[in-house]
Amino acid sequence: MGGDVDDPRFIELTGELTLASPRFRRLWARHEIRGQRGTPIRLRHPQVGELTLNRERLGVGGTDGLMMIVYHPDPGSADADALALLASADLPAGRASAAAHHAEGARNR
Repeated sequence: MGGDVDDPRFIELTGELTLASPRFRRLWARHEIRGQRGTPIRLRHPQVGELTLNRERLGVGGTDGLMMIVYHPDPGSADADALALLASADLPAGRASAAAHHAEGARNR
């Protein structure tokens, strides 16, 4: 449902919860809505080594529950540097260890 507050299912559900639960009614009335940071995921890339990326799940409007998953590094991090290295160079398998060494060195700064 996300930001689609005009969705009839959303309106019905919040109405039912408001009537049934005094706690929900209090919390809902405060309107304390804030963004949620992505879930960090750790993975090992064969060419640049260990990466920590944030996973964001985004609903696709007009679909029945279809989600788009986006992985991104923290800005200015060694993980961002490693992804930039991957984006800027065609790294053949033979150079994998050099790229991993470069990424590990950046991470240790």
